[in-house]
Amino acid sequence: MLKRRLFLQLTASLPALLLSAGSRAETEFERYQREQRAGVQNIKNAWQDYRSNYLAAYRDYRQQLEKVWSKPELSDKKVWVEYSDNLRTRRTVDFERNEVRLSFTGEEAARLSDARIRAEFEKVINASLEQAYKADPVLARTGGAQPPASRQPVAGIKPEQIPELLNQARQQQQRTGKGEVVTITIPLNRDAVPQRAQNFLPIVKQQAQKWRVDPALVMAIIQNESSFNPMARSHIPAFGLMQIVPASAGRDATRKAWGKEKLLTGAELFRPETNIELGCAYLNILDTQYLAAVKDPQSRLYCVIAAYNTGAGNVARSFTGNTSVRDAAPRINALSPTQVYAHLRRRLPYEETRNYLEKVNKSLTTYKA
Repeated sequence: MLKRRLFLQLTASLPALLLSAGSRAETEFERYQREQRAGVQNIKNAWQDYRSNYLAAYRDYRQQLEKVWSKPELSDKKVWVEYSDNLRTRRTVDFERNEVRLSFTGEEAARLSDARIRAEFEKVINASLEQAYKADPVLARTGGAQPPASRQPVAGIKPEQIPELLNQARQQQQRTGKGEVVTITIPLNRDAVPQRAQNFLPIVKQQAQKWRVDPALVMAIIQNESSFNPMARSHIPAFGLMQIVPASAGRDATRKAWGKEKLLTGAELFRPETNIELGCAYLNILDTQYLAAVKDPQSRLYCVIAAYNTGAGNVARSFTGNTSVRDAAPRINALSPTQVYAHLRRRLPYEETRNYLEKVNKSLTTYKA
C-alpha cells in the first residue's frame, strides 16, 4: 500500500517536474539569446564610439590645416596625404592620377631648393605603412590597436627610380588667401601601377584560393576601391585596400573567417593581409550565402560586384522594390546575364553603384589570365 501511495505521489508530481525542466531549458536558451543580442549591441555601440571619435579627429585636424592652407587636402580612398610637423609642407601620393605632389607654403615655399625637393620626395618613397600610420594625427587619435607592423612602402615606388622621376618634375606657383604655394608635381612611370598591383598579388592569390573567389575579381575590386593605396580610407569610414567597413562587411567577414564577430580598427584593416583576407571572405559570403539563390554564375557575379558596393539588399531592391533576395531571385533567374547586367546598370538605387559595376566589370579583363 505504501509503495502504491508513493507511486501515485510521484506520478502526480511528474508534470510539475517536466514543466520545471522545460522552464529551465527555456531560460537557458533565452539567456543565450540575450547574450547574443547584448554582444551585437556592444559591437554597434563600440562602432558608434569609434566612428564619432574618428570623425571628430578628422574635423579637428582639418581645422588646424585650414589655418595654414586655403584648400587643405586629407587622405582618402585614392590619395595618401602627409604633412610636416609645422604643417607647411604637404606630401601627396595620388594613386589614381599616378603622381606625387609636394606642396610648400609660407617660409617653406620661399626657401625652396632642389635639395629640399629631393629630401621630401625621398620621404614619400621611403615611408612604410607603419610610419605612415604613426604619423597620421587622425589615426593616432582613434587607433585603438597597434599600428600595422609593416615596412612595405606606401607608394610602392623603387628608390632607384628617384633621379629619373625628379627629372620629370613640374613646378607650379600660385597665390592663395594664405599666401604663396609652390607645388612640385612628379609624374610616376607607367609601370608604377602594375608594380603596386604586383606587390599584393601573392596575398590575393592565397586568400582567393582559400575563399574560392576569382583572384581577378579581387584585383579588380582593389583597383576600383583604392587604386592599390594600402592607406585608403573613406568618410564612412572604410579602411584599406578593399575598403572594409568595420560595422557591416567587417562584422560579417570576421564571423566567417574567424568564427566570431569582431570590430576592427583602422590599424588592423590597414594590414594588407588582414584586409584582403576579410575582403575575400566577404565576397565568399555574397556569392555562397546572400546571393546563392541566383542560379547563373555570370548573373550572380554581376550581383556580387554591385552588392560589394551597396549591399545585397539594394541589389534585390532594384528588382522588386524590397530588400529580400528570396523575392528577387526568381526575377533575376528569369533573365539572361546580359539582361541582368543591363537591369542593374539602369535600376540600382545609387549612381555610384551603377558606375562601380561598370568599372569593376571592365577591370576584370585586365587581370584575367
